[in-house]
Amino acid sequence: MILVAEVFGAALALALAFVCWTRGVTTVEFAPIAPGTPPFTSVRYSGGWISAAFALLVVAGLLVLAVLRRYARRSSSGKYP
Repeated sequence: MILVAEVFGAALALALAFVCWTRGVTTVEFAPIAPGTPPFTSVRYSGGWISAAFALLVVAGLLVLAVLRRYARRSSSGKYP
């Protein structure tokens, strides 16, 4: 039961990390300043959202490690999931 909860938690953390990352990156396109020049594209990064995405990735990674540890412990004891 805990194994399933950790897998679900890791998947949820990855999904939330993706949402945070997409909210943290904003692309703005500006029109050309002078005729014949190319338009200018600017990318703005929001530190809070990017930090939250990174923290969620760390949590997901730790949950995956916990799942692997529990699975390896079960396999070595002879109990199969």
